[in-house]
This record gives sequence, C-alpha cells and structure tokens, in this order.
Amino acid sequence: MHSQESAVTLPFSRRTLLRMSAAGVAGIALASRARPAAADIGDVLTLPIPDMDPYDIATLDRSLFTPQEQRITQYFVSLADIANNMEDTDPETVGWFNGGYSAYAPDPWNARNQESVYTLAFFYTHEADWNPYYLDPVLRDHVYAAMRYYLRLQGPEGWWPAYSYTDKNRAATGFGLIYLGEAAVMMEEVGWDPEVRAEVLASLQLGAEYLLDPTVADVWDAGMRYVNQIIGGMTGISAFLHLMPPHIEASYHERLDYLMANGQSQGAGYMYEYAAFDAHYSLYTALRDLAVAYERTGDDRYRQIALKHLDWCQYNYLWEPDGAGWTVNGISSRTSMRSLAALREADTSNYPDHLNIFNESHVVRALNWPAEHLAALQHAWADGGVEVTRLSAGGTAPQNLRLTVDEPVYPTVLERQTAIAAFPYMGSDSFVEARSDERFDAHYVFTKRAGYYFATHHGRALSPRVVRGPSFFYHHATGAFVATQMGTESAWTTILADGYTDASVSTVQTGGRYHQSLPFTYTYADAGDRIHRTFRCLPECVRIVVDAPAETSFTERVPLVVGPSDTVSFLVGDAETLAEGAGSAVARGVRIRRGGSTFDLTIGDGGAVDMSITPTAVTLFGGTQRRVITNLDISSVGTSLTYRLQIRP
Repeated sequence: MHSQESAVTLPFSRRTLLRMSAAGVAGIALASRARPAAADIGDVLTLPIPDMDPYDIATLDRSLFTPQEQRITQYFVSLADIANNMEDTDPETVGWFNGGYSAYAPDPWNARNQESVYTLAFFYTHEADWNPYYLDPVLRDHVYAAMRYYLRLQGPEGWWPAYSYTDKNRAATGFGLIYLGEAAVMMEEVGWDPEVRAEVLASLQLGAEYLLDPTVADVWDAGMRYVNQIIGGMTGISAFLHLMPPHIEASYHERLDYLMANGQSQGAGYMYEYAAFDAHYSLYTALRDLAVAYERTGDDRYRQIALKHLDWCQYNYLWEPDGAGWTVNGISSRTSMRSLAALREADTSNYPDHLNIFNESHVVRALNWPAEHLAALQHAWADGGVEVTRLSAGGTAPQNLRLTVDEPVYPTVLERQTAIAAFPYMGSDSFVEARSDERFDAHYVFTKRAGYYFATHHGRALSPRVVRGPSFFYHHATGAFVATQMGTESAWTTILADGYTDASVSTVQTGGRYHQSLPFTYTYADAGDRIHRTFRCLPECVRIVVDAPAETSFTERVPLVVGPSDTVSFLVGDAETLAEGAGSAVARGVRIRRGGSTFDLTIGDGGAVDMSITPTAVTLFGGTQRRVITNLDISSVGTSLTYRLQIRP
C-alpha cells in the first residue's frame, strides 16, 4: 500500500543489540523507552515495496490441489490482498498489517495482527504447481517487512504486546512464538538473507527466554490458568528449538514438565482455561497445538496432556441420537461451545486434521467427522461444486493454514459409530464418576443409571461465566432434555427474590456419599448458606429438594432443551395442556414428548404451582436439527420445593 515511488533504505537500529546478550544489553538499552525502538531488517528492503499481483480466481486449476490443500485455497487467493494491505511506505511502520486485513483490533501496538507473517511465509516457501508465489521476490520483501514490524513491537524482555506498547501480553507472546517461529523455520528451509535470519533468531531467542523463565509469574502462575497460551508458546519453541543455543533446550524440557504437572487438572483431567474447563479453547486451540507439537517432536508429554483432557471430554459431550451431533456440558469458563455438529458443511478448518493425530482415543474418532463425509466434500470441491472465495478482512488469522505433515486417515462411519458407543454413558451399566480439581476447588459428579445420565458441578466461583449446580439431564436413547448454559440467563439454578442465584456463587458439598449402583443422596449449599440442595439419585429418576430457609418464596429455573419436533405441555390435573412458545399455567409439572419418548418434570407431592416457559435466543445446532433453550420457571410455595425428573425412552 503506497502512494509514492521514492526509494528509502532502512537504517539499522536494534540488530547489534539483539546479537549481544538478549536479556542484558538489549534490556538495559530499551527498558526505559515507553515504546520499543524499531528493529530494522533494513539493508534488504527498499521502500516502497511493490504491490503483489492479485490472484484471478477464475484461473484456479483445482486439479493441482491435493485434498488436504483444498482448504487453504481461501488463503491462497487472498494472499495479495493481505500483503498489499500491509504498510509498505512509512519507514516507521513498514510491515504493519494496518490496511483492514487483520483479525484483531487494528492498533499499531497489537502484535496479534502480525501473525499473518506466517501466511506470507507459507506461500513463499510452499512449492506446488499451483503456487506462482513460491520464492517470489516481492512476496519475500513483504515477509521481511512483516518480520521487521513484529520485532519492532517486541518488548525488551522478550514479550509481545496486544493492548498497549508496554502490555506484556501472554497470548501475543505465546502465539508470536508460533507464527514468527514457524515462519522462520519455513524460511530456513528455502534460504533467506543472513542478516534477517540473525535478527529474527535473536528475537525468537529473547522471546523463548522470557516464556521459559520460571520467575515470570504472568506465564508460570497466572498463565497456568490460561494454558492454551502457554501450550502455544511451547509449540512454537519446539519448531525452532534446533536453531537455539543449548540453554533454551534445557529450559524448554524443564518447563514442559512443569506444564504437564500444573497446566491441567490432575483430578478432573481438563486443561485449565480461567482455572476451569473450557470446551472451545481446549478443542480448537490447545488440542490443535498439542497435536502440532506431538507430530513435530514425538514428545509423549504432549500426547499425555491431550489424552488426559480427552478422557474428561467423554463425560461432557452428549451424543444426540438423531445424529445432530454433541450437546456440550454448558459449564465452560470463557467461550461458548454449546453444541458440536456431527457433520460440517464445508472443509475449511484444519482442526479435524490435527485432532486426528490423537485418533488412538475413541473420543477423537467420535468427535471427528467420518472419512466418507470428508471425501464427499473434497470430491465436490474438486468437481467445482464448491465456490472458492476470498477471506473476509477479519478472517485472516492463520491457524487454519497449518497443514499436518502426513495426510490424516479419518475414521469410517462404522468406526465412528463404534467410538460413540464406547462413551461411558451410552450403555446400560450404572456408574458414578466423581472428579475433583483440588487446586481450584471444583467438583463434578456424573451419575449414570438405567433411566438417565445426570451431572452436577459445585465448588469455588472464579470465572463469572461458569455456572454451578445441576448441569444436564440426558438419556442416550432420547438426547438431552435439560442443559445448563454458561454466560446466559439459562442456568439451572435457584433465584431468590433479590436476584441472588446459587449458580453464580461458590457452593460447598455439605453431606452424602455416592454409590456406583444403589440409590444415594448428596447435598450442597451456597457459600452464603441461603440455598440448600439435595439430590436423590434413584434407578429411574432424580429427585431434587431445594430449601431456602430465610425466604418466603423463590423461583427454580430449569433450562429445557426443546427440539424441532418436540411438543411441550403443562400437566394440569390429569390432562396435558399444550404450550406453544411462551406460556404459563398452574400445573403439577411439564412434559416434553420427543418421538415415542417422554420427559416429565413433576412437583414432588403432586401439587400444583405456578410455572412458566420462555423460549430464549440460545440455541443448539442449526437448520432442521435446531434446539431452543427454553427456560422453565417454577415458583415455590414457601421455603422449600421438591421436584422429580424422569425420562421414559
């Protein structure tokens, strides 16, 4: 992006410092500056950098792409747009992706946007008959400029910023080590300017020294609560470790041991995100990077972290028998993954490829799409049945551009069905799986009986988006009928008159014990001792007693899952009163009919109370398989309420 043709040769400013002690001289020289001085890959660039020729999509020869390469064509046809919208004239900001093609806030200090250097380097180094940009000198200069601005943003201790020039940002640092690091390795394979190489490797060493320093509390204390960022950094370092001095390798292995011991709940199994379980970050980000690192290094520590997390997942991903996919336990800590579709309509994400690296786990074979479906998508693309379009300006983050070394072999439909059937709740056996994360005081109870699969969560409140309390009520033959939803008003909770809810506060188990097959009872209360819950787990139903001793009344909210062909009725006396959309009644319960099955929620003594149902904007799945989360509000009469949940498949 330029408006003049005057040549400008960039001077050196930081290279000498970086070649010296990264943690010493550079730190002293730069620490006092509010904004780090510009790093200059100067001798090799003359400004303005010429624009790249846009790619004509009409000329795309689909026969030249391997099935795995099909999904990167959007990046390929968008490459010139991404490169040409980089600053290529101003010596102060040359290399900054500032022209609107950025996945993050377009601030000059936000290093996350520089991750697109990976995209440029990928096509510069990727030799293929379809790639005219391979070793293209104009593209090379864009790579060098993007690297230059990346280095310019780096802080004196090795971190990268996101929200200000002095923000020691964990995510920007971790993913900077991935995308700048892997770009450097790609350039190493084809050969690159030795001065550029020296600067970039010095920067990566400085970044690695920062991330691997056990005294950096933001990484190794706070960072253990947001582990996808640290896994990302370790994955990046694993790419360029062979280019680093010996002390980096020693620190890397020591910190990887620490990550195994502290970045994951040893009792529950999940990787920490906001010190709890997050379905989205763990599946789409952390597991993908673990797979990249494991495929690259063969280091079994990455595999062990992944398999431990996947073992946790088999209790929290609920297979819907109509084939829609997975209803996900709605207790995530950061981002919402409320459901995971069984099939995708387009082959545009590489996360299934990387997830497949751990396909020894039946959970991976179950969550991934089957080979026959993927082959159909790939054949349709090759035959011209799928339009190739450019990326949106905000959709240029490079994670989907990273290819696996080996083309993955996906499970067949039959193999996937077998894997789904291996989930513990799919059979007729009874069990109780009680898991605890002692570090952050979180506790989970999964109860499987002949008539249902039911879960609860109690413990300390950390993330405001995590909901405590009962989580879901499900049967493998019918699917989920109740599912709590993080970050919404659709939590399974008790609401007092002043708005206080037990889903949003710390809760403590106050009694009871679990039994693998016999009926059992357990209780917990909120930390304020205002709401007490008792769960009685019987062979065919769960009975819940809610007590609020200091209240004259309260509301019990139960988030129902209403499918496209479900009918919902209030149970009024011996009759069913159909409820279409929102409605209310004085009733003894609610019934959902799904095919030949029914779900009943009934008041314990058979009496009638005020009930209302309200469909929400929260949905699971889409299209003809869309479910609507519908809040059932039950008004108590006095200080106590008892109700029962039962599924008749």
